[in-house]
Amino acid sequence: MRRTHRRRSIATYAVVALGGLTLVGASLGAEESARDPFIQHVVAQTTRSGLAIRAIREMRAGTASGKHQGWMTVQTSVTPAGTFSWNVVSEGGSNRTREKVFHAVLDTEAASLRAGGRDAAALTPENYEFSRLPSSRPGHVQLQLKPRRVDSTLIDGVLTVNSDGYPVLLEGTLAKSPSFWVKSVRVVKRYGRFAGVALPTLVESHADLKMFGKSSFSMRYEYQEVNGRVIAPRSLTAELNP
Repeated sequence: MRRTHRRRSIATYAVVALGGLTLVGASLGAEESARDPFIQHVVAQTTRSGLAIRAIREMRAGTASGKHQGWMTVQTSVTPAGTFSWNVVSEGGSNRTREKVFHAVLDTEAASLRAGGRDAAALTPENYEFSRLPSSRPGHVQLQLKPRRVDSTLIDGVLTVNSDGYPVLLEGTLAKSPSFWVKSVRVVKRYGRFAGVALPTLVESHADLKMFGKSSFSMRYEYQEVNGRVIAPRSLTAELNP
């Protein structure tokens, strides 16, 4: 019985990690349904495809109790044609977490790109209702995101963008629990601008698992090259404030 619960908990980490975290999004046909030109611009920035990217990613996951803790650093590459490849640079901790969570995240992203980069969780009017919120942060706009369907890959939350429509921060909870074993999942996704392209710099999810307590997943990006342009190493603070 204990082994069965352990397998379920590891599988749940993978589900939580994958929810709405794909690097690039869907085609832009759905954006025409947004009447607000600013929101159309935001959608365009968050769903760009055909990119050439090289980056180092560091992933970590495990429970707050210290069980199933694992980490992995990988070199990743994306071509304009949608070919995604990755190689492990270093790794440690739980073998199950590395195989069932980190490998699952990377393999799913590769499969999504092979299928044309279509993402059912993309930030488009097809998936979300967008509405502006009062913002207390100068030079930024906050958009309320309300999922159009109850789906474990969609996020009910707030997207903060700068005055140019580039995303800065996405925070919220999954619209539907990905599993009976998960009470709730909170997701935080931070963005930076690299060679004129908005890309994630940090993705985190925090879940409350039945019987296992709190668990977390994080994936941090360090970009090396975007569309043929070499990206100089920068601090996370600089990335989040382009």
